[in-house]
Amino acid sequence: MAEKNLLTKAEIVSGMAKAAGITAKQAQVVLESLIAACRNEVKAGRPFRVAGLGTFSLRKSKARQGRNPATGAPIKIAASKRMAFTASSAIKSMLNPK
Repeated sequence: MAEKNLLTKAEIVSGMAKAAGITAKQAQVVLESLIAACRNEVKAGRPFRVAGLGTFSLRKSKARQGRNPATGAPIKIAASKRMAFTASSAIKSMLNPK
């Protein structure tokens, strides 16, 4: 079930192409390159910072005990890694003006 107001990759590419005066295919290559660079840096444990937007980083969670919400039975939750995003101060200021 897709959210109605969600910006699609095709819409991002179209907007990038129009703003930069390049073809949609060129914009798609740029976007795919940015995504690949972000994935590779975070996977390697290095933060990926985009000035004016924010920083993508790797977060690790330890294994822990949890509970099955349906039965209440204890379960083991495995350790995992995830990508986290921290908005830049410019974004935070834009969203929370004084």
